[in-house]
Amino acid sequence: MIPASRPRNYLQSALYVAIAGVIAVMLVERLLAYAEVAEKAAMEATVSQLNSALYARLAYLALRGEYEAIEALPDKSPFATAEATSAAYLGEFDDAPPGGVERGKWYFDHGRRELVYSPRFRRYLFSVDEGQALGSVRFVLEVRKSSNHAYRGVALRPAGVWRWEPEL
Repeated sequence: MIPASRPRNYLQSALYVAIAGVIAVMLVERLLAYAEVAEKAAMEATVSQLNSALYARLAYLALRGEYEAIEALPDKSPFATAEATSAAYLGEFDDAPPGGVERGKWYFDHGRRELVYSPRFRRYLFSVDEGQALGSVRFVLEVRKSSNHAYRGVALRPAGVWRWEPEL
């Protein structure tokens, strides 16, 4: 046992600093993983809310007999179609917003007719087909029909095959 009056030497101090550093790195790693899980959940909640609003819009248009408007739904932004607002939605652009895409923001790519989300955290976001990291997640609006004027629903589905599974 070391007496309390004896000062610590440099080796003991370095050991304490190293232990504190390892614990801090593990904590930061865990917090970043939780932040990515939270962002993924927020993105999924936004897609779910848009799907619900789009389904209600489809029902409204079908009841009014506005079939041309229903067929034009994939050409317009899901946020505009659903009349949804979000501080994270940048608007409609022909390709990408000028000046680059801010992380954590949505926009509609008019040229490709896709809703795009650019996540803040994307360490665990990968393309399944190519096996490479992705910078954004894209969704396509799909109107499902069973016959000429009979609609089964509308939904945002992922464009491409990707996996976003943060490890906890």
